Amino acid sequence: MLREWVEQYDRMNRWYARLFESKNTDERLVDDYYAFFTCCFHLKDWLKADAALNPKIGEAAESLVNRDPWLRLCADVANGAKHLVVSRTPRVDPTARLERGEVLVAPPNAPEKGERLDAVMLHADGKLAIAIMVAADCLREWNNFLAAWGLVVKSSEGVTP
Repeated sequence: MLREWVEQYDRMNRWYARLFESKNTDERLVDDYYAFFTCCFHLKDWLKADAALNPKIGEAAESLVNRDPWLRLCADVANGAKHLVVSRTPRVDPTARLERGEVLVAPPNAPEKGERLDAVMLHADGKLAIAIMVAADCLREWNNFLAAWGLVVKSSEGVTP
């Protein structure tokens, strides 16, 4: 079976869909986030390795991961999950990590009436981010990149972007 970059793209999208399936913010969901960020980061490697693609696409994918703030975070989370000690130069923070936390959801102009909800949080560079928002931004960046290179994805999951 010929393996193409679309296989990794589809896998990344399946992991992204799983982020919305859990009713609980537990360690299993945190693991699903790690799996998503790992697949998302490694899409660049698949684009670089796919012999059917113009090599410039792989080079541009590497450049994108090194300059886009969301994909830079994605790279550090993926590398941190893969290695006990990060030996490569981090893009943002070698200690970037995911964990369960809380987020305050409030109507505009009424933060005191907000509701605290469990969420997976991304810790990096002394800041907190809601992991689903970072994941959505990463996915958007890849879809924009693929569209810019004329790589419309036709897969079993449908046609995107």
